[in-house]
Amino acid sequence: MTPADTKTIKWAIKTYWRSKTDDQLAHSLHTTPDVITKMRQTLNFKGTESLKDYCRRYLLEMTEPEKKEFMSRLPAELIWRMSEGSPATSGTLEVSTEPIRIDISHQLETVYGKRIITQLPTDSETGRLPAGTSK
Repeated sequence: MTPADTKTIKWAIKTYWRSKTDDQLAHSLHTTPDVITKMRQTLNFKGTESLKDYCRRYLLEMTEPEKKEFMSRLPAELIWRMSEGSPATSGTLEVSTEPIRIDISHQLETVYGKRIITQLPTDSETGRLPAGTSK
C-alpha cells in the first residue's frame, strides 16, 4: 500500500467514522475490510455501532437461560410494557383558535330591565350584539 493510499484511507475513516461501516469504506476505496479495520484501530477510532445497537445485539445473542435470569430482575410492569408495546405518541397538540362568543346582553336586559351597553350597535331583530371577530 502506497503512502497516498494510506492517506486516503485515514481521511475516509476520519470523515465517515460514524456514518459508514468498514465494509462500506472498503468497497468505496477498492480495498478489503481488514485494511480499514486495522487502520481504524491504528487511528483509535471507534466502530460505527451505537450503544443502542450494542444493547440490541447483546440481548439478541443471549441464551434462553440468560434471558430468563435477566428478566427475573426486571419489574413486572416493565416486562408487560415490553411485551405489549408503548402507546403511540405523536407529540403534537391541536388547539382550536376559534373565539368563543358569550352573549349575555339579553340576560342583562332581563335582570335590569334596560339596555346596559348602549355604545355598541345591535342586531335589530334579536336585540343581541352583532357577531364579529374578537382579539
